[in-house]
Amino acid sequence: MTENTENTSAATPAVTTEIRVAIEQLVAEHHWLLDHGHADRLYTLYAEDAVSVGPLGTMNGRDAIKAWGERRVTQDAGTVRHFSGGTRLAWNDGVLTGTTYYTTFRSTQEDPLRPASVGEFREEYVQVDGEWRIRRREIVPVFGGENAAAHARRLAEGNR
Repeated sequence: MTENTENTSAATPAVTTEIRVAIEQLVAEHHWLLDHGHADRLYTLYAEDAVSVGPLGTMNGRDAIKAWGERRVTQDAGTVRHFSGGTRLAWNDGVLTGTTYYTTFRSTQEDPLRPASVGEFREEYVQVDGEWRIRRREIVPVFGGENAAAHARRLAEGNR
């Protein structure tokens, strides 16, 4: 079974089981750090020139992601859990890309058993010193985008 279905050529490497496991672990670690009060360490999962785009705005560079994470750990956002899966990986013009579906729950929602947001993480990955890192992450809410934007505003204002 071939996992790579786009831009397959002799020059394009396969999306191997090892690559898939490394990327899925990278995404899982991202969620664990964020959900367990360690957002100040998220920047370590990103390349130096990383870009993150989503309801919180655009962060350009690892330093911006680090500064956001350091602020985030000082905020009480309630309990948050991200569930993700269905990761699709492919090489596109020599760049490893991925789409991962996510569901986010927040204890601060009126009904915490109802998802706060459902969508996709659209990412590009790069190897840095032999380790996979996120080069670009776009957070694309499909359902609940207004909830994600409202949550970002509340945190920016110092509320949960």
